[in-house]
Amino acid sequence: MTKARLFNYLAFPVLLLAAVLGLYWVWGLLFLWWLAPSVISGQTALVFEVQRDEDPILFWAVVILWALLGLMMIAASLFPDYSPWLV
Repeated sequence: MTKARLFNYLAFPVLLLAAVLGLYWVWGLLFLWWLAPSVISGQTALVFEVQRDEDPILFWAVVILWALLGLMMIAASLFPDYSPWLV
């Protein structure tokens, strides 16, 4: 089993548990984790793949969306009093 597959198999139950327990910061880290490969490869996913070369505006909008969602979810965990406005 490759390292990537192992991480996927480990991440799946962790993300399920985070969803059940309302641990937003775990999901926030996942959103931020998606940023680097997206920017490096020039492709990301919304409903289908979005290519930076074909749709640069949509590509960067999605990348910014992932970044904002990630930061908002982490902030919701760090500042629970403001979480209704963040999540």
